[in-house]
Amino acid sequence: MPKLVEADVAARPPLPRPRRKWWKRREFLLISVGIHLLFGAGAGFLVVSHYTAARKLTFQAGPKSPNRSERAIQHKVQLQEKMKTAPPTIPKRVLTAGLAKIALPPLPDIAGPKSVTPAPVMAAAGQNVKFGAELAMIGSTAGTGAGAAINFFGIRDKSSSVVIMIDVSDSMFTRTGDADGRKLVKKGKEQNFQTIRDEAIRLVESLGDNIQFGIVRWAGSARSWKPELIPATEENKRAAIEHIENEVNMKTARPTKGEAGGTRHDLALRSAFDLKPEVIYMLTDGNATIAEHKGGMKPIPPEKLFDVAAAGQKGLRRSARVHVIYYVTGEDRDEERQMLMSLASRNGGQFRGVSATGRKE
Repeated sequence: MPKLVEADVAARPPLPRPRRKWWKRREFLLISVGIHLLFGAGAGFLVVSHYTAARKLTFQAGPKSPNRSERAIQHKVQLQEKMKTAPPTIPKRVLTAGLAKIALPPLPDIAGPKSVTPAPVMAAAGQNVKFGAELAMIGSTAGTGAGAAINFFGIRDKSSSVVIMIDVSDSMFTRTGDADGRKLVKKGKEQNFQTIRDEAIRLVESLGDNIQFGIVRWAGSARSWKPELIPATEENKRAAIEHIENEVNMKTARPTKGEAGGTRHDLALRSAFDLKPEVIYMLTDGNATIAEHKGGMKPIPPEKLFDVAAAGQKGLRRSARVHVIYYVTGEDRDEERQMLMSLASRNGGQFRGVSATGRKE
């Protein structure tokens, strides 16, 4: 074999390096590692999400602590955890203004606070004569007090004590034909004034023996039948009826010595409140007057009557209700009506205007 010379060796081209297989390359390795990492992260996320959603979170309290403050804190924590899982409250709302498919039954009628009571029918002078027409009735709802039911000229209430106030001034008789000037021309049950007596007697007869009552009549002065309220026993009621029949009349409440006369509503109210009743019925033909030193009469300002009533209320444990009957014997005067209406409303009572029996227009 011939020897290779150095020139031949230098002239021979170098042998090619063998190519590495594709799965052994560095790029493939990096890509494979990245794919495995992504797959592992995705699988882990799916597994965690599945088990987390399926698991029910509950709060289980440990054993109760003997410490009250600690138990209160535990209870507060339990409520907070429960509120987190409780569904929100959705209020029920009416989402339509259309007519309902189901018709509701009609509501019953309820009497209002100013209901009008029909005028009662009463006998006058022993005959079947209807009582005068009712003119007006306003005020608070009657029957709200405690005690037995009472009724005077259609004004109803409930009370355990009552005072009846009756105006016996001259105008109560002269305007209805019972008197001519200062002299009575009719007596006893012949008088048109008997209508008032009959109504007062009817009230007295209706009282139970557990009810306290009193009677006040007034003109130039105020006269109370008794110095204090008395129980409505049968004996006392008989005595009261006799007093009404014989003493509640014209000229039976003359001015006391040293006191100015007139039609003294102020003295009458003071006398009624001194008896300390729960309910007062005041009947008058309206004209409150006081005699002047030089002769004649002047009106008593309404504010003075309101002040007398307010002072009387202060002396009571519970305010008395003052119901006022405007017994219209002559002209229906607006200023008198307004004064009596205000007196009733200021003292939680009702006002009622009625036309007097025998009234002359």
